Amino acid sequence: MPYSVTRAANHTVAITASLEPEAVSREREHILRKIRRAANVPGFRPGKAPDAAVRARYAGAIREELQEHLTGVLWHEILDGESDLEPLTDPEIKDLEFSEDGGFRFTAELEVRPQYELPEIGPLELPPVSLEVSDAEIDGELVKVAEEQSVWEPAEGTRAADGMLIEVDLEGRVEDSEEEPYSENGASFVLGSERVPPEINEALQGAVVGDRKEASKTLPEDLEDPAKAGKTVRYEILVKGLKKKVVPEIDDELAVTLGLESLDDLRQRISAVLEQQKRSARRSGWRRFILDHLEQGIDLGDLPPSLVHSTLREQLDRYAYTMAMQGVDVNPEKINWQEIAAKAEPAARQEVLDTLILETLTRSWEIAVPEAAVDAYIAAEAARLGVPPAEHTANLAADHRLERVRHGARIAATVDEMIRRAGGEVD
Repeated sequence: MPYSVTRAANHTVAITASLEPEAVSREREHILRKIRRAANVPGFRPGKAPDAAVRARYAGAIREELQEHLTGVLWHEILDGESDLEPLTDPEIKDLEFSEDGGFRFTAELEVRPQYELPEIGPLELPPVSLEVSDAEIDGELVKVAEEQSVWEPAEGTRAADGMLIEVDLEGRVEDSEEEPYSENGASFVLGSERVPPEINEALQGAVVGDRKEASKTLPEDLEDPAKAGKTVRYEILVKGLKKKVVPEIDDELAVTLGLESLDDLRQRISAVLEQQKRSARRSGWRRFILDHLEQGIDLGDLPPSLVHSTLREQLDRYAYTMAMQGVDVNPEKINWQEIAAKAEPAARQEVLDTLILETLTRSWEIAVPEAAVDAYIAAEAARLGVPPAEHTANLAADHRLERVRHGARIAATVDEMIRRAGGEVD
C-alpha cells in the first residue's frame, strides 16, 4: 500500500494513499456478499439473488460503503506506519477516486500534534520567593476580615454622606423626549461609590430620610441612542432610608464569631492561609519560569489552529459566563466579540503551547495519573455539592469530565516533577 505524507504550515499534513486493484476487488466482493444476504431484489427470494442482480440494484450503496471501508483501511495502515503522526482533527478528504485499473486512491489533510525536542531540565536559578508572613500582612488581612463581618445599621436622623447606604425611589426624565420616564423604587447604593453618577451623589450629600432631591446629568454626544445623545436627564429622588456601616473591633470577639477561640488563633489561621498563598504563587512563578526556558525558540504563531480555536472558544465562554453572572448583556449586537477575541488570542496561544510542552514532558517522563490526588479532588467537590463521592464520580464519567480531571491531575504531577528537576521545592 504506497502512501506519501507531506507536511505543511501550522502542523498540517497532506496524505496521499492508494490501494492495488486486487485488494480493492477482495473488499468489494466481501461487501457484495454482506449486502446480498439481506438484499431484496424483485423476482428472487431475500438473500438468493445472483451477484449480477445485486450489483445492478445496489451499485450506489456498494460503491459508497466500499469507499468508506477502503478509506478506513488505508488510514489505519498509515497511522500504524507513522508512529509520530498523532491526529488532532479528523482527516478532511480532498480527493477520492477509483482508477481505471480498479485501484483506489485518496488524498486527505489533517492537523497533527507538534513534536518538540526539549532540552533536559537540570538545576536552574529559579527566582527566589520568600514564604515569610509579616505582621503587617496579617494586620492587613485582619482589616479585610473585619470589613467582611461589618453590618449596616439604620441611621435615621443622620445626614447622608459618602460611605453610607442610601435607599431611594428614583425617576429620570430625558428632556425634549417622548420616551417614558425611567423609574426605580427601592434602589439602594453606597454614596461615593463608582457606580453612583457624580451628579446624583452630589445632590444627596446631607440629605435625611423623607427629603426630595433633584439632579441633572447631560448625556454624552456619542451615545449609541441618537434620541438621547447630548440631552439632559432630570432626576427626582425620594430618600427612603439611610444606613451606616458598623465594622467590628479586631479582638477576641471577632475571632469567636468566626468559630475560633481567640484573636491569636485568628492571626495564626490568617498566617497559614497567607503562607499557602505564597507557596501557590511561588509554584506558579516557577512553572512559568521553567516553561519560558523550555519554550525558547518556539514560535507562538506556529501552533495547530484547531487547538488555538478551541482554547480561545473556552476562554470566551468563561468570560461571557462571568459577565452574564454580573448582569451584563452579552448580546453580540452590544459587545464586539471579535475585538475581545483578538485581544484574548495571545493568551490562548500561550496556554496551548504550555499544554503541549507539559504533555510532551508527561509522556517522556511516563508520569502516571496520581489516583490519590484525583480521589481527593472528587471527594472535595462531592462534599461541596452534597453528594456521595461515588455518585459524583459516576456523574463526571457520564458527562465525559472524569478524564479531564485525571488529565489535569497528571499535568499537575508533571509540573511538580519539572520543578524538582529544576532544583525547586515541591509542597
